[in-house]
Amino acid sequence: MSRLFFIVAMIIGLAFFGCGEQADEAGNGDDGDTGEVVEDSNGDDSSEAVDDEDDADDQGIIAVSGFDFDTPDMAVGQWIEYGADDMHETLTISVVGSETNQGIECYWVQISVTDFVGQILIDPEGMENAMEGYEEQFGTFAADPAAYIRENMSDAGGMADMFGNEENMDMALEFIKAIRMVKFEQQGMIMAIDLVGVPEFLEEMMDDPAFREQFEQGFAQGFNAEGGPEGLNDIMAELDNLQFGMTETSVDVAGNRVQGIEFTIVHPEGEAEAIISSELPLVPLAYARVSAEGETHFVEVRGYGFSGAENLLPGEPAQTIQAMMFLQGMQSQMGAMGDQGRGMN
Repeated sequence: MSRLFFIVAMIIGLAFFGCGEQADEAGNGDDGDTGEVVEDSNGDDSSEAVDDEDDADDQGIIAVSGFDFDTPDMAVGQWIEYGADDMHETLTISVVGSETNQGIECYWVQISVTDFVGQILIDPEGMENAMEGYEEQFGTFAADPAAYIRENMSDAGGMADMFGNEENMDMALEFIKAIRMVKFEQQGMIMAIDLVGVPEFLEEMMDDPAFREQFEQGFAQGFNAEGGPEGLNDIMAELDNLQFGMTETSVDVAGNRVQGIEFTIVHPEGEAEAIISSELPLVPLAYARVSAEGETHFVEVRGYGFSGAENLLPGEPAQTIQAMMFLQGMQSQMGAMGDQGRGMN
């Protein structure tokens, strides 16, 4: 993997930590320019700001206001299909049913590709609440991407703290709480894993300062062992050569014109762009592209709709497994191993 691809993968990953009402934060609260899509000489869509770039900040981020990243409320029948490059295989995310779980109406979200189908029971309100913290991080990142990366990813310790601090641990826990059950097919039978009790178990574990310290130490050790510092040094050295941009735009998605925001990264060796739209169901990503070293790779929406999703795992599970049984067993085993280790000293 080239250095540029590593940089782009990291930055796009940061950019999509969350999606929410962060337009004003991205523009530091200022009123922004309106972008429009124009066709270049190759017939490709590209975004162009209507007004001068004097309104952009030092990192090239154009203020964007009045835009909401929130997708439409989850409902049975919604679906969105993604494809990559010229591959025929696609990935489809859809809502195929609803179920009351612990007194809350939840939705079965299905993920399907060739030879695999899985479903996740999600509490939509809980998921929305869980994403609020990630939305705030997105706003901070978008306001000054280079500064965000320098502050949080300059070394292994900074990255470990970013992922392992109390705030991020709490965000991860809220995300887990919103997932109630998982279904999949195994040897022709539908199996389910019930996550009841898991969030409370993890919350108790995460509240232990020793666990947080162990997490950060393990992260840093693993990162250093894989040669991560060298890659980070390359990224830090290249930050001054990266130009970031964000502007409102409209694009054609599966035959429909939708409004969205385009996030761009330009480097002397190549460029990347991602377009997100609140008009799409379930996932706001409309298009992402990376071009470097004479190659271009992209992910795009091949189709979407608000009705007609097909349930590929109908019927009740043949067996439901309690995830807590595994966690408690692992905890007991680790405790026994610790006791043995202390006895040998």
